[in-house]
Amino acid sequence: MRIIHINDKLTISGGVEVYISQIQGLLNGRGIECDWVTIQRSGKDVTIESTNSQLDWSGALCDLRQSPLGQVVSAVATVFHVHSLSEPRVLEALFKITPVVRTIHEPRLFCPGQGKFWARPEEACSIPFGPHCLVDAYTKKCCNRHPKRLFRQYANTRYEVKSASAQYTALLANSRYTMEEALQVGFSEDRMRLIHYHTETTPEPEYQSVECRIAFSGRLSRTKGLHYLLDAFALVTAQFSSIHLDVLGAGHDAKFFKQQAIDLGIRNSVSFHGWADRDKVDHCMSKAALVCFPSIYPEAFGISGIEAMMRGKPVVGFDVGGVKDWLRHEETGLLVSVKDTQGFADAVIRVLDDDALRLRMGKRAREIALAEFSEEVHIEKLIQIYERALGAS
Repeated sequence: MRIIHINDKLTISGGVEVYISQIQGLLNGRGIECDWVTIQRSGKDVTIESTNSQLDWSGALCDLRQSPLGQVVSAVATVFHVHSLSEPRVLEALFKITPVVRTIHEPRLFCPGQGKFWARPEEACSIPFGPHCLVDAYTKKCCNRHPKRLFRQYANTRYEVKSASAQYTALLANSRYTMEEALQVGFSEDRMRLIHYHTETTPEPEYQSVECRIAFSGRLSRTKGLHYLLDAFALVTAQFSSIHLDVLGAGHDAKFFKQQAIDLGIRNSVSFHGWADRDKVDHCMSKAALVCFPSIYPEAFGISGIEAMMRGKPVVGFDVGGVKDWLRHEETGLLVSVKDTQGFADAVIRVLDDDALRLRMGKRAREIALAEFSEEVHIEKLIQIYERALGAS
């Protein structure tokens, strides 16, 4: 069996590419050969670039079966695993060659804006895909408003909903939220598979060795809700004067958040670390008493949450999207109604003020992370999906 991962990027620029890189390593460790390619279309021609130069190729889209990708399929049982790719003509060509499975990393398959989020009112979109999306792009600021780009994104989503969704051998949802949204627009339940993301297994935590610190890890964008966390943190400091917040991440709203911290009078209690590598994330999370997840848009899943759980940390987060798949209220942390700043502050204070509660939630979080979100659990499920895809063909 050979797996070809197909994405719109070949280098790591976000969570999807990190996932592909990790999966490649895990599959190789199981003796399964896999490659990572990107396919760019220009008119009737395509260019294939890969981490394996033997798969590089340029030619007519109609000749894709004669490309190195087609030759691989002829030589060994192969599954195409599509990630982030919005090219209807390319997908149609791939469907004719070998079984195709697709991971729904984000809502792009059923949302032209790719986030199911209305930016202007800062609210989750509650309406299934349809013509209203073209209007909402302007009235609710949920999609690119350049007419040409908007209509292209709308056409791509319509193709996924009306055609492609019935041609994938399997559609992999990373949360129950993602699955429910896909089913709402008409995706076939028979093709849907729930397979949560994974995180690396870390050493057993030292549950008592924590400081009066809380941590946030994520992109510095308003959709990630850091402005709500900062407001809540200001309330927390009134009761815990020595508390400190570690902010791990970079993004276009960094300047806005730093100014907000100054305006709230908490700048000396907040460290903005910028982009952080794995060691830095591990260091800050390990020292923290808890981790905060204040996203206000419907996160498809939320990997930083299970990273915290693996380190034995309870999580306080807003109840959005797929978060409740891992943040189980009163078990692995505390869920708060979205944008409820006072409720968020109260939840943080409750955990900081009760060591027994923090320890209980932290240990339970670690147990669930090992049982449900480890690399081993994820790769076993993924291999079974590949094998069934080949069997179905």
